[in-house]
Amino acid sequence: MNQANNGAQERIVEAAVQLFSRQGFSGTSTREIARLADVNETSLFRHFPRKQDLFWAALQSRLDRLRVRKELQQGLAQRGTPEVVVPLIVELLVHTTVYQPELIRLLYVGLLELRPAAERVYRQHLAPIFQAINDYLAYCVEAGWMRGVDPSITAAAFTTSVLAHQGMFNLSHSSGAPYSNVEEAVAAYSNYWLTALMPHNSGRRATLTGAPARSVSFGPPAPAPGALHLSHD
Repeated sequence: MNQANNGAQERIVEAAVQLFSRQGFSGTSTREIARLADVNETSLFRHFPRKQDLFWAALQSRLDRLRVRKELQQGLAQRGTPEVVVPLIVELLVHTTVYQPELIRLLYVGLLELRPAAERVYRQHLAPIFQAINDYLAYCVEAGWMRGVDPSITAAAFTTSVLAHQGMFNLSHSSGAPYSNVEEAVAAYSNYWLTALMPHNSGRRATLTGAPARSVSFGPPAPAPGALHLSHD
């Protein structure tokens, strides 16, 4: 019986992920979720008494899949050079965008429709890595490795430059992504940020392998609401 209940709950959560991420919170009904999960609505409410409970369970299921590579954790903690750490930050964002699109959409749905409860969840799950990146950038500025930028704005811009650029590309093109594979995307974004942040007279300009498959460009990114959760592999 417990296995059956767990199986039903997993189906409900997965159905909620798919529908909330596509239709938003207000645009999704519990009846639709129950139908997609192949359970009746009464059974759904036994597992999740409120619709909001179901949304947070759906978001948590995707946050639990998020991993930060040990190389990035060590690079941030040990103050590695920007040529090493910046590509690792970008890799995390690109991988999340490509391999966890539902997570990105659920984060935006929560921010737009479920504030301030969403802000508490974001501070709990997303703030640690965002703060780690902020502290790292502040150290780089102090050490003279980067220009005198505002670390918090720059950390937010890292996030937005990847998420917004790929999203805007999909809106303006019939199909595909701005780069032909993940490696080219990481290289392109990393080169952009290394060029933008490192002093021209530093003599430390890294060029990463892998050029964009298509001719694309993007302007100065705007701040985003948060970054990503820090957890071990």
